[in-house]
Amino acid sequence: MNWLTNHKRLSRLAETDETLTPSQLLARDLLLDTIHAEETRINLWGGPGAGKTFLAHYLHHRADVIYFPYQHHYDRRVSQHSVVAVDNAPYIRQEARGLYDSIRWGDKDYKGPKVILITRKPIADAVRRIELTLTDTDIVHIENIIRQQFGESDFETFSRYDRQRSGLWWYVKTLCFSIDC
Repeated sequence: MNWLTNHKRLSRLAETDETLTPSQLLARDLLLDTIHAEETRINLWGGPGAGKTFLAHYLHHRADVIYFPYQHHYDRRVSQHSVVAVDNAPYIRQEARGLYDSIRWGDKDYKGPKVILITRKPIADAVRRIELTLTDTDIVHIENIIRQQFGESDFETFSRYDRQRSGLWWYVKTLCFSIDC
């Protein structure tokens, strides 16, 4: 199996509840409650490898959230009734505020969509902040999902080559090493 095949397989996992970690499930519930409560400016934040992007893909597939990997990919033609998630967004207050405003108002004469900015650090502004962390329970869940989907992976052997575990991406890299992506 090559990297593209495995990447597609991993991406399809983002479409199911079972593959979300306990922390992602909690963040998902908070996000959906916040969206339904008519909050318009939301910040999903967490360190690298916490699972923010995977959760955003899940929301895209299961909750009709329109996902953009970067702010410059944003398409202004989205409906004012949509929920938009922008990954790799700026966390600096003025930059985030400008991005929220350009998406919510832009060059339109009506109120735009609800916006979730996905950042590595919290946005220090009057927005609803939801933190996503990666716990030991999440790690066990991830290892079990990888073993179920791809067979046994020797995480400890690989750690000799990469002593710096960096969240979920470390597990994806380990998976690819063990199945020769």
